[in-house]
Amino acid sequence: MPVHEKPKLPPTVASPGRRAFHTLIALAGWALFAYWWTVVARHVDASQVRFTVLFVLAALVVSVVVTSLWILHNRAIFRRKGARTQVRDAVLDYSRDPVGRTVTFETGSEDLRSAPAVRVLIDGAAKSYRPAMHRKSQDKSA
Repeated sequence: MPVHEKPKLPPTVASPGRRAFHTLIALAGWALFAYWWTVVARHVDASQVRFTVLFVLAALVVSVVVTSLWILHNRAIFRRKGARTQVRDAVLDYSRDPVGRTVTFETGSEDLRSAPAVRVLIDGAAKSYRPAMHRKSQDKSA
């Protein structure tokens, strides 16, 4: 199946009015953020602030350590295998669906792709795909 990519367009710059509007929205967001923190600060004591600061610092340390370990892991793979020069080929196996049923295509894949409708029949552990016939063509054949 061909991959349809949108053509890349050159980057554009927003109009001055739009940039001013976005700047105002960002400033309003930061003002709201600061306001809510002042509301919170009035209702907590020093031990809660200390706990929060320690929790944020611990989360920062854990995220830096985990990220560093991931980087070391990837660098070890690079040293062992070298630079990637191509993407691995994908194995497209349509003999079974995700549930495990056997899949059959009653016509070629091009017929299914060009059909206006595709009929999917499920019978126990089997699934089949076939182009759906139009009502008018079914009436003529009957």
